[in-house]
Parts: sequence; structure tokens; C-alpha cells
Amino acid sequence: MAQLLIIQAATYRARDDRRPLRIRKRKLVGAVMPYLAALAPRDWDVQLLDDAIEEPDYDAPVDVVAITVRAVTSLRAYEIADRFRERHVTVLLGGPHATFYTAEMCEHADAVCVGEGEEIFPRMLADAAGGRLRKVYSRASVASLAGLATPRWELLNPKHYVFYRPFVIQHSRGCPYACEFCAERRLNGDFGYRQRPAEQIVEEIRRCGSRHIFFAASQFVGHKSRTMELLERLIPLRIRWSALFSPRFGLDGAFLDLAKRSGLLHVNMGIESIAQSTLQSMHKSFNRSHSYVEMIDNLNRRNISYSFNFVLGADTDDAGVFPATLRFLVEHNVPAAYFNVMVPLRGTPLFEQMSAEGRLIDEPNMERWPGVACHFHPLRMSGEELVGGVRWLQREFYSLRSMGRRLRFPRSQADLASWNVNLTQRKVALHSERMNEFSEF
Repeated sequence: MAQLLIIQAATYRARDDRRPLRIRKRKLVGAVMPYLAALAPRDWDVQLLDDAIEEPDYDAPVDVVAITVRAVTSLRAYEIADRFRERHVTVLLGGPHATFYTAEMCEHADAVCVGEGEEIFPRMLADAAGGRLRKVYSRASVASLAGLATPRWELLNPKHYVFYRPFVIQHSRGCPYACEFCAERRLNGDFGYRQRPAEQIVEEIRRCGSRHIFFAASQFVGHKSRTMELLERLIPLRIRWSALFSPRFGLDGAFLDLAKRSGLLHVNMGIESIAQSTLQSMHKSFNRSHSYVEMIDNLNRRNISYSFNFVLGADTDDAGVFPATLRFLVEHNVPAAYFNVMVPLRGTPLFEQMSAEGRLIDEPNMERWPGVACHFHPLRMSGEELVGGVRWLQREFYSLRSMGRRLRFPRSQADLASWNVNLTQRKVALHSERMNEFSEF
């Protein structure tokens, strides 16, 4: 029986500290490794390894190692891949980083999977077993989200997760929007927004056995009517769930009421900026900054925990954006927020603009390291001011004084969810030079 080891690579601690950033436990039961395991033929013996929790055994008797790679984990993934290949173990690489850095990944792998893994990953394993691997595997057609394999959660070590253990359930792929700074539409071949059948999502929730669910979706409400159908089906399950959806649905009372009845615990929203001129420049004018207060009131009345994403550093931003953003959040007692420096990623209109204007900084190493960094020359402030402003926002917003003012005494699961996010992000704020917002998830 062929032996397959699937690895989720860690990040390094810092640019000048090339040790893996270790954590004790994960706060989410991720879907990537268990799903890849489910795609492997059943005559393969599969093991999963989370590099952020335990060091790989490079002497393990494995035939094939498959590593999923993001930009921030790429250098560590290459280190792991190279060490296994020194022992003549076949290494397969894939993940989001492969879409725009295929040639680079080929230098560290026997084969690279570009795009969606259905059909491709099983074929790669068969070719590896048969000694006929090609260097690059990709598909030109869209993968169907109907009938996806059920992740093999039984292969995970439960000791590696907190007792709360929300399970990540794949809900959809792609995004119906085209924000200037986001590469999501291109990562899976620009095949548009696709949502899984509601009955199959419900069945997968039943199989995972958890009452706490995080829906993996760049946009949970891509098709409102289909999402409403799913919410109706969730009600009998009596689960608590979290997801990301557009602020426009925070204005939709009927949608929020149904979401609350179905078990909505926490929603993350990409509001990006409190300035409409900035939203316009991001091609995100469907967000209406003048409606944010109404949206906040809608969520608060229903006791729904929520967090906002901000992207800072647009050409319309100057140094005044940081205190203005903080004032807005504190004035309206927003329970949680994530503060991101704008990143001109490959595959985005922003990258093309910044590249043409000669404003990129060390583009080959963009997003390779954890922590807050600036990868371009901002228009109305320096890169140092932008990074310093974001770090200041993190520290001020997640100070104990701010948390005590903004957050309600925990009387419900929603209140506890908000406190949990704040305590996690306070840790990030205090170590922003080496931690990302989702380092422990």
C-alpha cells in the first residue's frame, strides 16, 4: 500500500528568524488537509501533519508528500519539500500560491497542481505510483461543486484543536464581486461564483458531528435565494455558524432574521473603508459608507456578533485615516475589526497599476513573511507611516480600555464570540511584527 503524507506548512517566525512559528492548538478544524485526503484513492494509506504544531519526520517511510502552499508559508513549504526530495521522496505542491508562482514552485517539487484539485490530485497520485509524473497539472474547465468528497476528519488529531472546535465546511468558491485589490476571482481559474447544493452542505455538517460551523466562502451570500434555502435547512440542525458576507446584507432585515434563526453566531464583513471615495477607488462602490450605522444597529438589535475588515493604504488615504477609523469604531462600539495594509497581489488590477507606475517594493517577496508590511509606495504617506498607522490602530483598538468600553458583559454566545475575537486579536496587536491576523486559526 502506497504511503501519502499531506502537510500544511507553517510560517516562519520573522524575516530574520527562519524557525517555524509554532502554536499549541488550532481554533478551527480546517478543511484543506482532510479534503485532500478524501480525494486520494482508498488504496493509499494517508497521514496528515500540521507543521505549525509538530515538526515533520523526514525519515518517515512515505512514498509521496503533498504540501499545500500559501504565499506566507511558501518558503517554509520549500524547505520541507527540499528535505524530502533529498531522500528521493516524491513531492507534490499545490494551493493558492501555485496559481501565480507556478515556475517557482516547480523548482521545489516533482509535480505542481495549479487550480482546483478535483480530478487532478487523484491523477497526480496515480501518475506518481506509475512513474509517469508530469511537472505541471492544471484544468481548463470548472470543477463541479456537486457531490464533493466528504473530508476525512478522522485523520486529524483532536488534541491539536481547542475544545470549542468549529469545523470549516466548504460552502462556495469564487466571488461575484471584482474588488481592485482581490485575487480571489483568479485563484480557481476565474470560473465565477459557485455554491454547493444546500442538501449536500447539510449532510456534510451532519457527518462532521459538530454544532459549531465556519463556512469557507469568500462571499457567503452570492445567490441570495439559494442562501435563504440553505438557511431554512440549517434551522433543524440547531448549530451555531459563522461566515463572511457583504455589508449590503446587513441592511436586509428579512435575511438577518432568517440567518439568526438558523444559528448565525458571527459574521465578518469587508467594509474596507469608512470613506466612500476610497471605496470608489477600490471598485467597491456597492458598499455604502453612509449606511454603516444602520447596518450596525441591525446587527446589534439581533445580538449578532460581527467584525469588520479594513484595507488601508489606498491612493485616497492619508495619515488621517487611522484616527478617523478608530473614532468611528469606538463611537459605534464595533465589537471587532481586522486592519490590513493594502497588498497589490498578482492577478489583480491593483498589481497591474502599481507595476506600471513603478511603485512595487520587492515584489518577488510579497507576503512571504508574517506581520504587518508594506509592499508598495503609497501616494499620500510613506510606507513606514502606513505600517505604523496600522500597528497603532491594532494596539489602540485592542487595548484593554477600548475592549472594556466597546464590548458587552458576556451574557450570550454572541458576546462570548466577540470577546474571543478581541482576546485573540489583542495578542496579534501586541506581536504585530511576527503574527498575522489568522496565525492561530
